[in-house]
Amino acid sequence: MRPQATVFADSARHRESVMNLGTIAHLQYYFARTGLLDGKGAQLAKARKTSGTSCPGTPTTETLNTLSYLSISTDKDSAYNGSGLALDDAHHGDGLVESPIDQEDASSSWEDYQEPMMLPPTVSTYKNTPVYVSPPPDMVVLRRELLEAIEDALKVLTELEKGQAPGLEKDSATAESESQGWYEIQGLHLLDVVTLAIRAAKNYYTAHEHPQRLYSIKSERQIRSELYQVLDVLKRLAARNFAGGVKSSERESITSWALSICQLLETEEEKERLEQEERERWSWREGDWSGKERERELLFLRSFDPNPEQLPAWTEPSEGAQLPTPFLEALQNGLRLIHLHNELVKKSRRHFEEIKTYHTDTAKPYRCAENLRYWIKAAELRWDVKLDVDVMGVVHGTDDAAWRKLDQALLAWSKGVREEIISEWKEQRKASQKKTPTLRIDAGLQPEVSSMA
Repeated sequence: MRPQATVFADSARHRESVMNLGTIAHLQYYFARTGLLDGKGAQLAKARKTSGTSCPGTPTTETLNTLSYLSISTDKDSAYNGSGLALDDAHHGDGLVESPIDQEDASSSWEDYQEPMMLPPTVSTYKNTPVYVSPPPDMVVLRRELLEAIEDALKVLTELEKGQAPGLEKDSATAESESQGWYEIQGLHLLDVVTLAIRAAKNYYTAHEHPQRLYSIKSERQIRSELYQVLDVLKRLAARNFAGGVKSSERESITSWALSICQLLETEEEKERLEQEERERWSWREGDWSGKERERELLFLRSFDPNPEQLPAWTEPSEGAQLPTPFLEALQNGLRLIHLHNELVKKSRRHFEEIKTYHTDTAKPYRCAENLRYWIKAAELRWDVKLDVDVMGVVHGTDDAAWRKLDQALLAWSKGVREEIISEWKEQRKASQKKTPTLRIDAGLQPEVSSMA
């Protein structure tokens, strides 16, 4: 029997010795499986060999002691002497043999018995089914699948517009039956193709790396509304069993949705191209900036600063300089740092640890201190940059050492964020340049492999 779970008392749960010991059932199971009890006890005792000098019929000392013990009779007719031993039952010991423990039986010898190989209870004997985790979706592949699904749907809609149901020149009954069968075939084919297009669009929307850019082109509510409208058209088409074929209004509704998806993808690609051109114009991305670290970080922060007022020049706080500098004073209340952090999080690929709760009214010192603490904690959680800042010294503005610590913290934070964003851009550029092969099979032609960006 396998050990079962045991509920310990509240006092025992806090004792490490009890929890390490385990249950009694577990110990019994462990001893039984590992064979630690072999040779310990009457049932598991191994057979003992007799001495080779003694004859088989010669009683040993242990046998004599056993016979003298068994010769005690409780029968009332037996005669006893003073010591209680029977006098006239000399033949009482006839037929007795040695102890069964001392017997050698080849058929039941413990030495010939071999236990099957068993695993100790500490090794799991259960087979754990491995969980397959699919890789994250690739935007290039998702966009390619969406374009192919939309192209297939538009091709089917074009064929429906040009085609005509066969059998219209025959009698009415035959023509009606053949036309209905043809309409069902067309409707089912259209249903399958448009459903695959809707599924590809849903996958592309939900797995998009930059949903803010997507929703800036078209709102999430409008995207969902268009998907539900197309699904409603397909539902009404299947509800009437495709009677009369696909109506012109239904075909136009599906066509307009497919064309809007193509327009959305074109607009998004244009925005990506403009963003890439803007990145190429930023001088702080590459180059040798030795000795001009603050100038580089200032250009980096100005590129993402949502505040319309430009940041002042970032000068080094030397020993004789007056503190705070205009740059440090502009960041004293922490509000501008929070806005910069949130904007940089939106520009990165990992959108988490955005500061959503902060003080906009920084008239009181404790609010400025809390804003700075929010920024310091978010820098550690999101960008993995630990900052050492004397918050109260910066808020009160009387300690020059606190201002110098803030300057060093800003320099370390800006450098860490910039390096992470540049590395993400490089990976994104490599992924966009990767071409995914697609298999296109046209009727009457040999299958060929083409490439799409």
